[in-house]
Amino acid sequence: MKFSLIEFLDERSKQVRYFIVNGKIYVVKKYASETGLIKWFLITTSNLAIGKYPFEQDPSERLEREVNFMKHPESCFDKPQILLVDYSSNTLIRGFIGGDVYSYSAPNTIHYKVARELGKCHERGWALGDAKISNFVYTSDEHVYIVDAEQATREHSIEHAAWDLLVYVSTLTIDGYWRALYNRDVYERVLDSVLGGYLAGNSNGKKVLKKLLGFDFKTLTYMFVPFPFNYLFTKKVEKYVERAVFISSD
Repeated sequence: MKFSLIEFLDERSKQVRYFIVNGKIYVVKKYASETGLIKWFLITTSNLAIGKYPFEQDPSERLEREVNFMKHPESCFDKPQILLVDYSSNTLIRGFIGGDVYSYSAPNTIHYKVARELGKCHERGWALGDAKISNFVYTSDEHVYIVDAEQATREHSIEHAAWDLLVYVSTLTIDGYWRALYNRDVYERVLDSVLGGYLAGNSNGKKVLKKLLGFDFKTLTYMFVPFPFNYLFTKKVEKYVERAVFISSD
């Protein structure tokens, strides 16, 4: 079986455990767990990333990245409360977020909000690196939380933002692949919600979309987003770039 970066950016490599105290659920994340080390070793050594994002393998560095992002007051997304950080054992304890794990089946309002929050991250200079859809949770009142940010960096990089958007769309497409095949109109509406939300959250969003149309990222799109949706996504991005250019010229 061919190694796929996207296959490793999924739920099978979780490093978390849950415990209950006085009826409240807490999450314990161990960054030096074997599954986490294997996951990020394979990703950092894989040629599929092609240097598009500075993935970190070291547990202490991944913990530091997550804490910096989760505690930053001007980042993006709603975030769980961090209760304890133990740097000696590379362990973090945080509150549990009750809600639905974000997926292709989410309402279009949620697709829009997740993408808008991702855009806000990018506008503030943050990138997630691991922007797979299972890292987002939404509540019944449509608050959108991020629950994993151990690869987050703040380098104000358009390339890193484009990487995030590609990973996000590819995992969203993979999750809804068969339903999208059955009804492509629904898939296109999902893409409209995603791209519209992203541009609403990031005033530099046009630059990110244009980066996705470059040779390197277009190649990655055809690798990561399954056919025929890689083509549909690229054409949709082209339309949004043209629309943004037209609007900015008024």
